Amino acid sequence: MKEAVFNKIIKLSYPDDFVELTPEENEKYFSGDLLRLTFQNKEKHFILSISKTKDAFMNRFFSTASVLVGASSNLEKNLKEYERIGEYDSTIFDVPAITDCFSYVANDKDIKQYGELTVFKVNKAFYIIYCISRYEDKEDAKKTFKEFKESFEDAI
Repeated sequence: MKEAVFNKIIKLSYPDDFVELTPEENEKYFSGDLLRLTFQNKEKHFILSISKTKDAFMNRFFSTASVLVGASSNLEKNLKEYERIGEYDSTIFDVPAITDCFSYVANDKDIKQYGELTVFKVNKAFYIIYCISRYEDKEDAKKTFKEFKESFEDAI
């Protein structure tokens, strides 16, 4: 496993056969100006990504669940044939997290994808994890996604 540090506070691990994407490569998959770190295995068609919202006093008044609903709603509007599969609670970086599981069809290749969108909150910021794979590989992908999220620890 390789290691990286995100936002100077989260140390995480990712599989050796993944590479870190450049900011330009990130733009191919994600929009917005969030701080983001993304890893990809092109051969397996897996993407692991973590992003962080800006620290904002108002974020103290929003719940993780409400941010997840908003992000999921955005996915539903923007992804072709979006289908919500389920949701589960977990603990990431020693805080409560919620994951929404979904499928969609990639616009460029008409290939069904499996995804997990996870949200957790630290102080005045939300962290959002996107994990994507081909739908037919979702069982293998779930293990990789779980290991990635469970690897988060304090970098300080």
